[in-house]
Amino acid sequence: MEHNFFVGTYTEPILFGTGQVFCGKGKGIYRCVLKKTGIEVLDLIDCRNPSFLCLDEDRKKIYAVNEMKEYKGAFGGGLTQLSYENFILSAERDMGTGGTDPCHVALAPNGQFISVANFANGSVTIFPLDSQGNILDKQVFAHHGSSVHPVRQKGPHAHATVFWPKERLMFVPDLGIDTVKAYRYEGSTVSPAPEFDFSVPPGSGPRSGVFSRDSRFFYLIHEISSQVSCFACEKGVMTLLDIAETLPEGADKSANICSDLHITPNGKYLYAANRGHDSLCCFRILPDGRLQSLFWTPCQGKTPRNFAIDPSGRFLLVGNQESDTIALFSIGESGALTLQTVTPFPTPVCIRFLTA
Repeated sequence: MEHNFFVGTYTEPILFGTGQVFCGKGKGIYRCVLKKTGIEVLDLIDCRNPSFLCLDEDRKKIYAVNEMKEYKGAFGGGLTQLSYENFILSAERDMGTGGTDPCHVALAPNGQFISVANFANGSVTIFPLDSQGNILDKQVFAHHGSSVHPVRQKGPHAHATVFWPKERLMFVPDLGIDTVKAYRYEGSTVSPAPEFDFSVPPGSGPRSGVFSRDSRFFYLIHEISSQVSCFACEKGVMTLLDIAETLPEGADKSANICSDLHITPNGKYLYAANRGHDSLCCFRILPDGRLQSLFWTPCQGKTPRNFAIDPSGRFLLVGNQESDTIALFSIGESGALTLQTVTPFPTPVCIRFLTA
């Protein structure tokens, strides 16, 4: 068993939406390998606050956001394009995103553009790609509005971009306005599709989402309300089926904010991460798409910002941002997580496995 993966880190101070100033200890982007004995770092490349990554395995590219409010003297953060040809990391080019604190980056299913969610000012940036995967010019779409939370929802906060596999639609959960914005795309041309926008209960704070393996259901994690909503998706229209709690009964919601969610490769289980409660909640995905909570597993560290399931579906890695560790768990047949190792790691923020 050996699986290669990359880790993005914070390398310098950043002001979060919660008002906390966090000081990164990382040095850039790390190339690592998961072995039977644990995690080994193989390579490192310097990069400023590369908090979130996406991979283009066909063209051996990494795209990393530079989560900053000003990048190279210009307003907004940046996007850095790197190559890992022959597993040698090298930076190729970078460009400003035109939005502050970019926190998520995704490759379109057609491979023709990169989408970036800019958290602080609530916008989405589209970078067309040429045939070699090089980022070209950009287009910025601004969100507008607010919601009920007096601190977290004074304005828009785009947090992720999620592609619906069945059609050329992109959904952007916006934590600040309690709305998921929709966009159409054709080639590298992207345009708003407001007819597919949908709202969630005020104060929820939608953060990120994932589609079921058959693309029939959409699961949306809410950072502020510590919940996961389940929607049926038919022709791009979302119909709410259920809302599941990510915390056990009696836990203090005011002391928790959610971060990440992923589905196992076999499509049976969904995990959601709690920051504050510092746990992973395991749900069984029922035949009708609804979620059944099974158990909660301590993540063995503080602030599980991001986690990843290896391509085999046998292991799960959790990046504990504030305790500077990555915890490795094995995944049982029942979805139960068993701790294997805890590895010191400076400010892990994003973990991305190679599937090949």
